[in-house]
Amino acid sequence: MLYYHFLAIMTKPIYFIAIILVCAPILLPSCVAKNYTSEVFHFNDNGDDVQAVINIPKDIDQKSSIPLVVFVHGDSEMSADNFGYYIPIWDHLAEHGIASLAWDKKGVGGSTGNWLDQSMLDRAQEVVSAIEAVRIHSNHSFSSIGLIGFSQAGWVLPQVPSISDYPDYMISVSGAINWKRQSNYLTRKRLEGLGKSDTDVAQGLAENEKTLILFEKSYTEYLAYIEAKCKESDESDCSPMSRDRFRFVQKNTNADATEDLKKVRCPVFGMFGEHDLNVDFQESFDTYQTILSETMPEDYQVKIYPNATHGLLQSDKFNAITPGLWIWLKMRLYGKRAFVDGVLDDITAFILANNQ
Repeated sequence: MLYYHFLAIMTKPIYFIAIILVCAPILLPSCVAKNYTSEVFHFNDNGDDVQAVINIPKDIDQKSSIPLVVFVHGDSEMSADNFGYYIPIWDHLAEHGIASLAWDKKGVGGSTGNWLDQSMLDRAQEVVSAIEAVRIHSNHSFSSIGLIGFSQAGWVLPQVPSISDYPDYMISVSGAINWKRQSNYLTRKRLEGLGKSDTDVAQGLAENEKTLILFEKSYTEYLAYIEAKCKESDESDCSPMSRDRFRFVQKNTNADATEDLKKVRCPVFGMFGEHDLNVDFQESFDTYQTILSETMPEDYQVKIYPNATHGLLQSDKFNAITPGLWIWLKMRLYGKRAFVDGVLDDITAFILANNQ
């Protein structure tokens, strides 16, 4: 998801040490008394060595069969636990006897490769590789294997059933529908958040449309356009995206979940936040509702959570397009209470209802 972009801060030793010294007393309450134990293992995907973690509920018999939910990341560099965002969810699931699986994105943490080399179909194949590996690694058998994906994963999850026998169900949290329309929505929300006039917003959207067309061209042409644009503008930050990021967008800029969603036959739960600044929650809700009501009238849920952010956190405390360090610290302090009422219970109930 487009969430918790503080990796650059956390990887600078001087800032990291300062954060630990100042904030350890605050963070400690959210780091104790977990309801699960974590096991690290590695799996191969398309020649890359990927580091994963499976979280097993405590007090579960070694040979018992348990439900497993696989976490699929959104955009950006992400560690297995999404820099702490997943931990309260994992803990809540474990409290109800549900195991969870996630991994460092390629090129992050203990994983080799480069996540920016992946298409959405590549990411779907990575999900299948992870599931097949954990079935070999774990001492447990799984009574069900489902997926929960965030934001960009809305383009990944619906492709998994077309290339495998998985999953038994899927949960899409703030899943986007169309890459280009989502880009325009994000642009609009960013400009409105800066207090720009309607005219400025319209100009910004027109400029974004021009930029989207550039992904049909070469990186050299893109750089030339950005350089010329920056000379004409008064933007303080006008740096171009990296070559890797450009290639990533090139591969995925035409992504649209509509047709893939029509092919899904496992139970689906679409979860959206009313105050989402990153993804057009209303378009996503309407699309899921329209398609799923026709293809699986009894096996789906779609819900908009009032006062909820892109990550389904309380919007009065956590809402921002690119949340920084302070929001991360607050979330570590709040733990499960950071989420709006009902979110964690709804996720758990849906998993258990579809546990075979």
